Amino acid sequence: MFEPSLLRVQNATFVRGGRRILKGIDWQVGRGQHWCVLGPNGCGKTSLINLITGYEPATDGVIQIGQDTFGNSDWREVRKRVGLVTNTLTTYIEPGEPVMHVVASGRDAKLNLWQPPSATLKKQAAGLIEAAGCAHLKKSLWATLSQGEKQKVLICRALMARFEVLILDEPCAGLDPVAREQFLSWMSEISEWPEAPSLIMVTHHVEEILPCITHVFLLRDGAVLAQGPKEKTLSSKTLGSLYGAPVKLSRKAGRYALSIQG
Repeated sequence: MFEPSLLRVQNATFVRGGRRILKGIDWQVGRGQHWCVLGPNGCGKTSLINLITGYEPATDGVIQIGQDTFGNSDWREVRKRVGLVTNTLTTYIEPGEPVMHVVASGRDAKLNLWQPPSATLKKQAAGLIEAAGCAHLKKSLWATLSQGEKQKVLICRALMARFEVLILDEPCAGLDPVAREQFLSWMSEISEWPEAPSLIMVTHHVEEILPCITHVFLLRDGAVLAQGPKEKTLSSKTLGSLYGAPVKLSRKAGRYALSIQG
């Protein structure tokens, strides 16, 4: 029996203020695939994520999560299957919120719990925090965390909900080089978990494309430049077109680097 894609975007267009921000986007994410959405600033990455999560309605086209189609399904329920980790969330969490509460709140997609979580939720939250290598944060408050620690806690919060798809919107923004590598190493570990969600990492840095990423989606000026398996899609030529400059793509030990030529 045919199994629908976890995520399907068909001929999606998004117009705001008379400007066509997204132009006929087609994209499918299958079970077991891990994607990187790559593109320069202003190419439409955030708008695409907003369409998928239902925070912006597409002007035209189809957005489908499993068998649910935007406009025909309650997207508040659909969102419980698609996690989004973005720095925007940090502005909504109260400074005095305990880390354990932040993580536990992910089960029901809530923020700033009015009541302490149950003992069962606390135990599950503690397990995730320990798996992230952050056991020392279990008694901490949100305001005391570093940027890297906040990102890890938000990932733990997302994993509490057991999403099928987890979208990471520029998760390394604001991290120093060491914190970035530690975070990326942890994401590699998560991808190998038996019940790991399909990851979608949104970035404009090829250095953040992990070995576990199987596919890439290149977005330029609101349109698809290229997409497909990582090894067949990433090249100096395609990235030169993506960024509008002569570049050279290199790869070492499964990680990429980009340099400007000339």
